[in-house]
Amino acid sequence: MLSVHVLAGPMVMGAVSSVLAPDPEVQLDTRTNNVREAVNLRLGSDDVLLIDDLLLAQAPGLVASIKGVPCRKILVGRVADPDAARRALVLEAVNMVDPDRLSEDLLEVLKSLVQPATVTDPWVGVVYSAKGGVGKSTVALNLAWALAIQSDHDVALMDADPLGDIGAMIQDKPGATLIDVARGLAAGMSEEKALSSLYRVKPLGLTVVPAAPSPQDAQKISMEEFETVLRLLAASHPYVVVDVATGLTDLNLIAMDQATEIIVLTAPERVTLGTVKRAVEVLKRLYPNKLALLLNRADSDTGVGVREVEQELSVPVQYVLPSGGSAPVRATNRGRPLVLADAKNTLARAITAIAQEIVGGREGTRRRPRRWFAH
Repeated sequence: MLSVHVLAGPMVMGAVSSVLAPDPEVQLDTRTNNVREAVNLRLGSDDVLLIDDLLLAQAPGLVASIKGVPCRKILVGRVADPDAARRALVLEAVNMVDPDRLSEDLLEVLKSLVQPATVTDPWVGVVYSAKGGVGKSTVALNLAWALAIQSDHDVALMDADPLGDIGAMIQDKPGATLIDVARGLAAGMSEEKALSSLYRVKPLGLTVVPAAPSPQDAQKISMEEFETVLRLLAASHPYVVVDVATGLTDLNLIAMDQATEIIVLTAPERVTLGTVKRAVEVLKRLYPNKLALLLNRADSDTGVGVREVEQELSVPVQYVLPSGGSAPVRATNRGRPLVLADAKNTLARAITAIAQEIVGGREGTRRRPRRWFAH
């Protein structure tokens, strides 16, 4: 039985009651239109609080107080309204439902909270290319973000490229870096403290581990320290995306040893294909069952198509991504992943489809995604 409490005005309250009252698996408890009263509710982590965004918009000073109510929160508000989406983020809401779609969507959203699909072994995806400039970091960042939107479970993104810029792609100083965590654990820091030092997008359950501040610092991380951090992330996050450097370095091979899937990026260019081919030949011998070839910018007018790529590399193309135009650069300049900044972009949609395939393959029927993150 799911215990649901409602903070709403008359229209939303009536709509919620008509949807939920007939369902035997949902128990409607507290019903109030008083925000201050809701702040004082004694709720637990298993409770759900449905919140009418119109009430929050009228009492902006109490949004932080509602956030402090220790339960799961669902905001009933206009998904296309950026102010409502911002309040959903501040609340750390688990989802958002448009008031015009309560009868269609509310039960589905609530029942997705009852028993998330179990993920037994972590999925570790290593995003790699032997050639720079093919969009590796963009793919890694957006894939991790899309996985977090599609799954109920935690996702970690590790930037293990010494020249990595994922931190800069989302904000200037996103928490502890890879070398901070590696050295902290080596010095006896507890795993809990190490994880808590990392930048976390709480509503999504997404943890980000940026690269070391400089290539010189990155070289100071030992193979043992790197493996310790990666194993910690995999033990605490059912999904881990690792953006690794070009070349087959020792650290890359450690990541690939732990990988469920090695996503190898290439582009429809003869020079790039020649470089990637040499790496693929090695990887086919070392990891024959892990390789997933991804053709990025497949819609570029280069005269090289999917069939030519497969013939050149002797590996089937598993994932195909369009270029996305200038949108990926604009999103980076804004410090936001493309799947968040422009979810309708063709590249964002294609990366989201990959995430849906991964999550669906591991969790079966996926839950309703957090749609407001796409606005």
